[in-house]
Amino acid sequence: MTHAAEPDGEPVAPPPPPPPARSPWRWATVVLAVVAVASSGVAVWALTRTPATEQTQAPSAQQVAEAKARACQAYVKVRTAVALQTQSSGGDDPVATQAVAANARLAMAVGSQHLVDNLSPAVPAELAGLLRTLATDLQDLTIDALAGSADGQSGQVARLQALETNSAKIVELCK
Repeated sequence: MTHAAEPDGEPVAPPPPPPPARSPWRWATVVLAVVAVASSGVAVWALTRTPATEQTQAPSAQQVAEAKARACQAYVKVRTAVALQTQSSGGDDPVATQAVAANARLAMAVGSQHLVDNLSPAVPAELAGLLRTLATDLQDLTIDALAGSADGQSGQVARLQALETNSAKIVELCK
């Protein structure tokens, strides 16, 4: 006698395995793999490509004229500031004399930087060179004055003469 729960002689197949559990990290892993492959491709491309050569064009006549005008305006402003501040007198008051000297040094220091800041590649080479030299001379005069050098010392006198010579050339080039 057979029991109803017993098979009739037919082999019983094992139950199907449960479907694999889908981890939420599976998609994240796939996305990260795609990003890694893409970034590797971009890195290889960046390393193997030939950099674009920068084509520098000569400035136009208008650009040269505008750059020259800006540089010359800066020169006039610096020359005026330095002249005003170095020609002042503090009189007999030692504090006023020191204040005047400080203003003169400030005018030379800031003026030298202003000259350099207003130079562009379009400024004609001769004028740009003279303005850079003038800026350097102003900085040298400033630091020497701050270090206690007197105007009459030989180094200062030679520097002042060079400054005047360069200044005259700049005035001619700015016409």
